[in-house]
Amino acid sequence: MNGKLQLRNVWLLTFLSPLFALSPAAQTSPVSKPPQPAIIKLDFAVGRSPNAVLFDGNSIWVANQMADNVMKLSVDGTNLGTFPTGARPTALAYDGENIWVANKFSNNVMKLRASDGALLETVKVGRRPEALLFDGNGIWVANGDDNTVTKLRESDGASCTFVVGNRPVALAFDGQNLWVVNNNGNSVTKLRGDDGVSLGTFEVGREPMGIAFDGADIWVTNFFSSNVTRLNSDGTLRDRIAVADGPAAIAFAGGHMLVANYGGSSVTQIELDTGKVIRTIPVGRGPISLTYDGANVWVANSGGNSVSKVKVAANNPS
Repeated sequence: MNGKLQLRNVWLLTFLSPLFALSPAAQTSPVSKPPQPAIIKLDFAVGRSPNAVLFDGNSIWVANQMADNVMKLSVDGTNLGTFPTGARPTALAYDGENIWVANKFSNNVMKLRASDGALLETVKVGRRPEALLFDGNGIWVANGDDNTVTKLRESDGASCTFVVGNRPVALAFDGQNLWVVNNNGNSVTKLRGDDGVSLGTFEVGREPMGIAFDGADIWVTNFFSSNVTRLNSDGTLRDRIAVADGPAAIAFAGGHMLVANYGGSSVTQIELDTGKVIRTIPVGRGPISLTYDGANVWVANSGGNSVSKVKVAANNPS
């Protein structure tokens, strides 16, 4: 019996070996995939509950909301100084020479000299200032509890206030017009930059939080919709793009959009032309703000008391 089994095995090997040798799987060499672009991430400890991050052309500024201060970092993450603010600093802007800080519980904004952090001025604004923006001529302030925005003219210190939607929390400028995110109104309002005249209010998703201009279109993060709305310059809807949980902030960076997902503890990279999600990158806990330094994106992780510096390749991974 053993001899018969051995003979049968020899016959099978003799018959099947040529078939295996001729099969495409056997003849085809494995195809190696090209190396994926590296994503380099570094984390740096900052103060308690960082709520805003800003690049001034040389340094990174971080508003530590629960520590009532701002920190200045070099682009390698070295702490260059910590400077006291008002109560609950929540937003930052840069006017070319100075850093502006919105103090949410003090109902004011502070002007710090960027070179050394010296306090130059404190200006009373509306209730609960939540966002700042420099448009080339003045500083805009979103007053969350007053449903208004205030423009502080740098030339003479004069100010004008304009009514917007329910709880303004974020601002963007398209070169001519100011766009205001109305968090409780699920909308954005477009104001003419010269005189504050309202040019329309446009529906977006649920609880919008962040906004950015890419040179052509307006992008809005919708926190409870887990998506991003892209609007044409006239306010009409172009598309909606699904991202991770709790998109809070957005920035234009190197030909693509980057979204900070607060609930997902990640950053989503979106291709500008198609709106396709390229990749989602883990960062620290509770990312809520981001800025781009020309090479890296910096992310304020409010739940992790840190900022992440992430170098992201622009191309789509294979």
